[in-house]
Amino acid sequence: MICQSCIITTHSVKEIKTSELNSPEDKFDYTSFKFSSPIKVQKTRDWFRNYFALDIEDDLMNFKTSFLEGSDHEFIVTVFDYSDREEYMDLTGLFFGEGVESRESDIKFFVGITVTDKTGVDHLEESSIFQKPLLEQLTEMREEFRDFTVNNPDQKFF
Repeated sequence: MICQSCIITTHSVKEIKTSELNSPEDKFDYTSFKFSSPIKVQKTRDWFRNYFALDIEDDLMNFKTSFLEGSDHEFIVTVFDYSDREEYMDLTGLFFGEGVESRESDIKFFVGITVTDKTGVDHLEESSIFQKPLLEQLTEMREEFRDFTVNNPDQKFF
């Protein structure tokens, strides 16, 4: 019981159970649709390149796509990935003269997606007329991604 209270979290990682919309932190950023990824960064990038039918040389930053069936509107999509891990300080050693030990959790991977257009309008923002259909499409895409990763954990891409 004493040992459990001797561990202090110095950096926590927010758990994303399904997905979430993150508002921009400053006026130059865009709203992002974020979710966790069970596979490493390169495989995640490969899956999204395949999903959007991009050439392997194409970047997942600022590519153009219609994205919504039946819509003539051209969107600019950015898919980015990031990783993080929780960090702890274990003070248990102080009771035994060993000092403080730093620890880290396993690494966690995440995906973020922004959707704008050539004029710079943020279409995941609440005021966009495209927000609802885009969120439905992004949620469906996230489910396809999760299904694929569950069914093919060791799948090699390209």
